Amino acid sequence: MSPLYKLKDYKETIKFEKEHPKELRWEPGYKLYMLQEEKNFQGIWLRDKLDLVGEILLTWDSTNILNVESFTVSPSHQGKGLGHELVRLAIEWGTNSDFEFLTGEARKGPSWKIFENFGATPILTYKDWNGTKEEYKSFKIEL
Repeated sequence: MSPLYKLKDYKETIKFEKEHPKELRWEPGYKLYMLQEEKNFQGIWLRDKLDLVGEILLTWDSTNILNVESFTVSPSHQGKGLGHELVRLAIEWGTNSDFEFLTGEARKGPSWKIFENFGATPILTYKDWNGTKEEYKSFKIEL
């Protein structure tokens, strides 16, 4: 699988998003906003043949901090190391772009473990993140 950067076909990413369980979906308006080509946005997607199977969406408001806005692997492709590969690519891109930190929130469990494997330091723990009744950790990784 090779990564795609700055995917132009927004409809494909929306289709990918709809494959996820309802509680994992982003607000469609926000998703479209995120996918607009803004100077403070970078997306990395993984494709398996014709299907989009993973994404990590990154934003920044500062020259030194890169933030993970969305990090998702299709349920049909979880457990194959794709999440690890997406985070590795994001860290590589951030480092090459002279960012000093990667920040974000990750759900307790496999998502958190992936970031933790890259040296994530927990900052805050949310017991009921955005009303999902799931625990998330806010983190930072020094690049």
